[in-house]
This record gives sequence, structure tokens and C-alpha cells, in this order.
Amino acid sequence: MKASARIVARAQPDGTTRLTTLAGEAPLLLRRAARGDEPAPALRPGPPGVPPPARVRLAGGSAGPLGGDELRCAVDLGPGARVEVFSAAASIALPGPHGRESSMEIQASVSAGGELAWRPEPMIAARGARHRTVIHVELAEDARLLWRDELVLGRDGEDPGSVATRLRVRRGERTLLDHEFALGPRHPGSLGPAVTGGHRAVGAVLIVDPAWSGGVPAGLLRAETLDGRGGAVAVMPLSGPAALIIAAAPDGATLSRLLEPRMS
Repeated sequence: MKASARIVARAQPDGTTRLTTLAGEAPLLLRRAARGDEPAPALRPGPPGVPPPARVRLAGGSAGPLGGDELRCAVDLGPGARVEVFSAAASIALPGPHGRESSMEIQASVSAGGELAWRPEPMIAARGARHRTVIHVELAEDARLLWRDELVLGRDGEDPGSVATRLRVRRGERTLLDHEFALGPRHPGSLGPAVTGGHRAVGAVLIVDPAWSGGVPAGLLRAETLDGRGGAVAVMPLSGPAALIIAAAPDGATLSRLLEPRMS
């Protein structure tokens, strides 16, 4: 299966964000979030009187991705446009009939003063699955970004599948981050102590905020272990107004708690 989706957003004179294009094919179906349907906002609130961002729900229109599927999503935010994208449920990468790899490619562009929060539910790699996600984000110098990526190796009581995700972010035509996870039995050594340490859930959150030009807030920087649950998290400042949060945990629920940014 080949499927694509596209989000185009433009700021309006009154400060609201209009979704001028919202198009998708199963399993990449896009819906405007109804009131009460969206999660708590991920983006820092704007100044008083600034309308909230437009919110888009990614609704899976079919099972998968299945081995051999090729999925593509494009996001285009004009100057001042603010958008949050979230999903209704976790996606499950499943093996196909011929052992082929499924793929997801995301191309996002955020113009001057724009803001994008991308935070879908986790990707679960079922036993025998092979999946790869490649993300490329282009940011203007004063654009803001929150990008969340969570991977879970196998369903409950199931051997893990194989999954890889690569996030490349350029800010003002300079590379800010090029980060990759490659986990599962098809990636030698990835399940050992040097990578997952036996954890079944791994994820990362990238935050880019021009307000941090003087440095990442001290309250965000931390490295800790959750006693009794075995999860661990580290927060690393990047060479720019940005920070990368990386966490590993025994399950998806613990991972989600670890990845939540804490400013104090």
C-alpha cells in the first residue's frame, strides 16, 4: 500500500490558524480536533489574547503499517501558523506477507514565527515487523518545535519486532539535530546493555524554543532513574535554543511519564 497525507496551515489576520489543506489516505487520515477531543496543549501558551493553535488528529484508517507499505506525510506551516498534531491511538507495525520493510517519511516546514507540536501515540513493533521512519524538519530561525517519538518493542508478552526512526532538523539552513534509533532483532546489539539495556520502550522529545537564546532553562536539565520501575531519562542541551530528552523504560506508560518535560 502507498498512502500520503498533507497539512497546510496559514495564520489569519486575527491571529488564528487556518488549516487550508487537510488531506489524507488510509491509514493516514487527518481530522480537525473537535472540542474536548484534543489532549492538553503541548505548546507554551502565547501572549494574552493570542488564539490557541489549530489541532489535528491523526486517525488510523486501517491496520498497520504492514510490511511493504510506503507512507508519506507533508506539513507546511506559513509565517505565524501554530499547529499541534496528535493521534487517537498507538500504531502497530505488522509483518507483511513477503518480509518487506514498511516505511514512513515525514517532511515538515515551519516558517517564521510558526510553531509545530508533533506528538502521536507510540509506534509498537510487533513480532516479525520491519519498519523505518524518516523525518526531516526545516525551521525558520524564530520557529518553535516540539517533536515526540516513542517506540515500543512488541505487544504485551510478545517478542519484539524491528523498528528504526531518524529525525533530522535544520534551523535557519543549519543542521540542529540528526538523531536515530534502530532497535530490534534486525539491528545487532540494539537489545543489549549498550543500547536498550533490556528495556522494551524507548523514546525522545526534541524542544526548540527561540526564547531559550540565553540557554536551556536549568529546571529542564536532569538525569535520573525511576527507582522500582527501572526507567531512566536524560535531558541534553543542543547547540542552539533546544534540548533533547531521551528515555528508556520497561513499558510505554512509564516511558510517557519520563518524556514529559519538567521545568522545575
